[in-house]
Amino acid sequence: MDIAKLRDLPDSPVGRRLKWYLGMLLSGGDGASMADNDRYTPEAAARLIPTTTDEEKRNAWRGFAAQFGAISDIAVASASDFQVAVIVAAAKDRRWKLVLEVESQPPHRIARTFWERQYDFKVEVREAVEADGPTLADIERRCPIVLGETKIYFDRSADYFAFARLMEDRTIGLASVDGVPAAVSCGAKHRVKIGGVDRWIVTVVHLRVLPEHQRKGLWGAANRVLDKYWDSVDGSCAYIAVDNAGMQHGFINTPNKWSVLVFRVNLSCADQAGPPSGRQATLADASAIVEVLNTFHADEEMYFPYTTESFTARVERAPNQYSWEKLWMTENAIVGVWPAGDSVKVVSESSGGRTESKRGMVLDYAFRPGAEKEFEKLLRAWCAILLGRGMETLSIFTSPASPGCALIRSLAREVEEFNMWTPGIAEPPDAADHGLYVDPVYF
Repeated sequence: MDIAKLRDLPDSPVGRRLKWYLGMLLSGGDGASMADNDRYTPEAAARLIPTTTDEEKRNAWRGFAAQFGAISDIAVASASDFQVAVIVAAAKDRRWKLVLEVESQPPHRIARTFWERQYDFKVEVREAVEADGPTLADIERRCPIVLGETKIYFDRSADYFAFARLMEDRTIGLASVDGVPAAVSCGAKHRVKIGGVDRWIVTVVHLRVLPEHQRKGLWGAANRVLDKYWDSVDGSCAYIAVDNAGMQHGFINTPNKWSVLVFRVNLSCADQAGPPSGRQATLADASAIVEVLNTFHADEEMYFPYTTESFTARVERAPNQYSWEKLWMTENAIVGVWPAGDSVKVVSESSGGRTESKRGMVLDYAFRPGAEKEFEKLLRAWCAILLGRGMETLSIFTSPASPGCALIRSLAREVEEFNMWTPGIAEPPDAADHGLYVDPVYF
């Protein structure tokens, strides 16, 4: 589209700001600079992708423009002096509605921008409730994750909300197309520490869109239920398997992809099962456990230190999934496990046939220096417990520079690799030296 066509926009306080904004979008940030933040109110500027240099500002615009592709038309839908709505026709016959608002007083800085996909069908989005569990589970079963020649899906039919109860502040969205459920997404607000700075983020997980409705923009529709979080967080987070070509492509223009990989290490319960070790923790152990956890994970990016109160709340939030009796400890090591296989099956389909498995998930672990053997014995003891409950796998997260990584990987049956994105928050330059903590509750 010829940028000259922006001359047709209203010559008003909001129209002049809109011309600049769309000019940046159409040019891919040509001429953008850090000084442009002054075009926004402080509240609106705080919601922009964080940048520190002019080049980063231009790169942010380039990435944003790439999400739309070539823009063929811009038409004014409604306008007043301080608010305007335009319909933007973009690549692949996609249409978007942009609403831009400015202050009513000079200098009429941009106060809000809101983008919404326009559809040729009726899309409804609402927060899901427990009664929607069977519907949500059905959508997930019908949306396998494609990893090369293998398709994997999770069957949560017994209790879809089991994983969500472990989260402190979560929201699940259900999107329908012409009245028929078509997509689901879950987001959870929680605290992390990145580059030594405390951050609030929303981690988006378990996004699923039925195959017949993919490539229609339902990602964004299902995620609209998370809009309530954006004014109170610094950014978001998402994890995608390295081998998940479809989702990797969908995130190709998403900013702030980390260079550090995340490992989900899967242990064979049959191969690693060992004798009982340690004892069950109790509330009286909370302070000691917190000290071990905070010391062990202190240097890892994304780890936010616990207090006795916050860790107690974590362990007692969903006792059917996780509780003190599922947290085992010795004098110098701890391993807490959610027997997830009680609620979910992992189904894998390939040319070799169809398999079902059940997993346990290590939610919390740590050990003091020199206590590797105590830690390993706890892992092996848990493998035996899970095996007795019909679960084949114990999964645990780590990263290349995380403490205990070498030991954990030495016990692996397989290692799955994931990328992480934190749109709105840059990866610290020395992240690879510190390791990357993953809280499995938010994965």
